[in-house]
Amino acid sequence: MQGLLITNVIKILDRAGYVVTDLAETKPRCFDVVARKGDVVIFLKVLYNIDSFKSEMAKEMKIIAKVLKASPVVIGERYKSDYLERGVVYTRYGIPVLNTATFYDMVVENVKPLIYSAPGGYYVRLDNEKIKRAREELGMSAGELAMLLGVSRRTVMLYEEGIDTNIENAIKLEEILGESVVREIDVLNFIEDYGEFEEGEMHEYGEKEGEIISNLQEIGVDVIPVKHAPFDVISKPENEPVLTGIKQVREIGKRMAHMGRISEIVSRMAAYIVERDVKCRHDNVVIVMKEELNCISNPRDFYRLLEEKKDRQE
Repeated sequence: MQGLLITNVIKILDRAGYVVTDLAETKPRCFDVVARKGDVVIFLKVLYNIDSFKSEMAKEMKIIAKVLKASPVVIGERYKSDYLERGVVYTRYGIPVLNTATFYDMVVENVKPLIYSAPGGYYVRLDNEKIKRAREELGMSAGELAMLLGVSRRTVMLYEEGIDTNIENAIKLEEILGESVVREIDVLNFIEDYGEFEEGEMHEYGEKEGEIISNLQEIGVDVIPVKHAPFDVISKPENEPVLTGIKQVREIGKRMAHMGRISEIVSRMAAYIVERDVKCRHDNVVIVMKEELNCISNPRDFYRLLEEKKDRQE
C-alpha cells in the first residue's frame, strides 16, 4: 500500500512540475521522496497509516529540512481507524500531514487548505485585519458583532487580535460580515519549531566511522548525525551543508547514487569519506580519502577540497 501511495505522490509532483527522486530501496528512512520546483524543496514521508510515523523520525526529518532549507510534509490516508479528510491539515509531532487528495489540490490546483485538525475538532485561521475592517465598514461595534455571533465581546476582540476559531463560528462570521475572513494554511511554511541537534545525541557509529567524525570535528566542521537517510551525517564547513557518507559498507555505490540524486535536487554538495579507494563513482558525490583529512586544518580548506574534487570530476 505504501508503494502505491509513493507512486501516486510522485505522479502528482510530476504533474505539478517538480523534479523528484524517491528512496524506495533505502531502509530505514525518515523521508521517502525529495522534490524541487524553483526555490521550493519538499521532503515527504509517505505512509498509509500515519500512526507508524514515530517521534524519532519526525525530529530527524525536521532537522534535515531546517539545515537544507526545505519543507517537511507527511502524506497519509488513515489515522488509527479514521480516514483523513480532504482539505484538512493534520499534524504528527509538529509536521503537517495531508491525505493524497489534499496534496493534489495544493500542488497541482494551487488550492491551499483552510482547515486544520486539533484536539477538540476542526479549526480555521482568521484574517484578523479583515474582520476588523469589515466590521467597521458595516458600522458595527465589537459588542454588536458579539451578540450576533452568540459569543462574548472579549472573543470578538480576540478574533481581531488573530486567535483561531472553529468552523461554525467562522461560517457565522462570514455570513454576518459578507466576505471571506479565513486565511489559507501555508503547509510549506507550517513549522515554527524545527528543533535543534544537541551535543550528546550523536548516534552510535562503528570505530572507523567514529574516527572520521572526530577528524571532521577536530578541523572545526560541525557534524549533524542522520540515522534514517542514505547519508550518515550532514557536515557543515563554512556553514555550507554537505550530505556526507561515512559508513564503510559494501553498498557504498547504491548509497552514493541516492546521495547524488538528493544533492542535485537540494543543490548541496555531497561527499563520501572512505578509508580506501573505491571503484564506484557518482558525478554528484565527491570521494574523499580519510587520510586527506589529516592535511586539513580548518573548515574552509575542507570545503575548498570538496570544490576542487568536484570540479575535477566535472
